[in-house]
Amino acid sequence: MNKIIVGLAALALAFAGGVASARSDIKDGNAMVKPEKNARYSIDGATMGKAELYGYIGDLRDTDHITGIVLKKGGDDEQRHIIATIAKTLGLKSYEQDGRELRELPQPETAPPAPAVDAAPATDSETGH
Repeated sequence: MNKIIVGLAALALAFAGGVASARSDIKDGNAMVKPEKNARYSIDGATMGKAELYGYIGDLRDTDHITGIVLKKGGDDEQRHIIATIAKTLGLKSYEQDGRELRELPQPETAPPAPAVDAAPATDSETGH
């Protein structure tokens, strides 16, 4: 019986340690994102595309209250742009790791509003006449 209790306690500690390390890629309120090949990104042991990263970062913002995204060394211009765009959309700051320092990534300008679409004139069947 004691072996079972000790085993369950060890399992609980291992599980708690796994949960605590699941969000190990958050440092000083920033999500640390590693650039990967083929426009992919890695964070918390998972590799994902930009759409998945957007959702994951949004979740981190809401649950862990992150304030920024850091692109670790090695990203290309497109990856920098994607990180800055995700950050701007989510209301976060964006950085690139430069050695031990963080260099702020310029966020894209706000897009101009889409032009208004002219409504087509209503047909007799739509107006009931």
